[in-house]
Amino acid sequence: MRTADEVISRILWDTSVDASEFVVGYVDRFLGVLERPFCDFNWDTSPCDCDYSTELALPRHRIQYFAYRGHRVWDRHSRTDRVFGSTGQSLAPPFGKEEDVKEHYKCEDVREEGEDRHYEEWEETLEGNEDTQVCMAPLALAEIVAVTVYLYHSFDVSPHNSPLKQVEEKCDSQPPKKQPTHFISFPANTPAILSCFQQLQEELTALLPSSAPHWQTTSKLHVTLCLLVLRSPAEVAAAAEILRQFAHLDRNPPVAVTFPVKLKHFNGKVLYLSPQPQLHLHQLNCGLQEAYRKEGWLHRSSYNPRYHLTLAKVEYREGERIFEGVGDLKVGRGLNFGRLPVNTLHLCSVGGSEVNGFYEIVCTVTLR
Repeated sequence: MRTADEVISRILWDTSVDASEFVVGYVDRFLGVLERPFCDFNWDTSPCDCDYSTELALPRHRIQYFAYRGHRVWDRHSRTDRVFGSTGQSLAPPFGKEEDVKEHYKCEDVREEGEDRHYEEWEETLEGNEDTQVCMAPLALAEIVAVTVYLYHSFDVSPHNSPLKQVEEKCDSQPPKKQPTHFISFPANTPAILSCFQQLQEELTALLPSSAPHWQTTSKLHVTLCLLVLRSPAEVAAAAEILRQFAHLDRNPPVAVTFPVKLKHFNGKVLYLSPQPQLHLHQLNCGLQEAYRKEGWLHRSSYNPRYHLTLAKVEYREGERIFEGVGDLKVGRGLNFGRLPVNTLHLCSVGGSEVNGFYEIVCTVTLR
């Protein structure tokens, strides 16, 4: 696979390429994977010699991907190279013709739909929905091919023992995927949020009557930070202690979020708003993620969370995708959900008995 350095040189020196249309995904040691415009970096300066007060440099090993107009053209993790084609994929614009990559972009659309289904299953899991069997992130195409080749070559192929039959038997023998048992969240229950939620519900229900039975109760409005897999009362107690220790860390300034009224959905079944700024929320959450990951308790769905405030959701898996197209509806004008300080965190049990209309709370902490 061609290196990140070669991609950088191509973007810098290829006269048919506009460097300002690229972004770089890279690993920040404290915040995880972040994105910045390609032109923000000084690619001619060594990170050791860089004056960070006036310029930015980036160690090449921390680069995870390059994207052009929202589409990844080089990705270290999935071994995608659509700049040079060194890993077998066709070239992507601006390095190849548009007609060469239509199928690739169709696959990306399918992957995005898979991500939405992934978060829809996350929501079902929090409700203790027994129909949810697997909550997994979509695989990149290269990963799917690699797994397929591995499975084909690892099974004995005979007329009485087909690869498909062996795959089915092997899958049947696998233990069930780990499901989250607990989650950490903060409530969204200020007077401004509750009032705007009810007004938005009235407006949208008038335009979309089929959504009426699926709206959340105001007592359940929250944003999830982490999903956890805790196997025993001792692990639950230890997880609660980690949360208490986390609450005593110094934070300056405190984190607060807003909820711009831009309706979004997961797979047409979960209607939500995105808290902003998500970077501040991730800065708060990354310490918790790391602590629980070290213990082996962080559910894989929480490795790269998409923070959201659920407004409504279709509870059953085969339900209609009633929220598709909500982004085009003219609702919520003039509504201001206000500023929500993130100063209270709950450790909650998935599927436990509710108290006052909310999930069963194991532990509550107030952030300093």
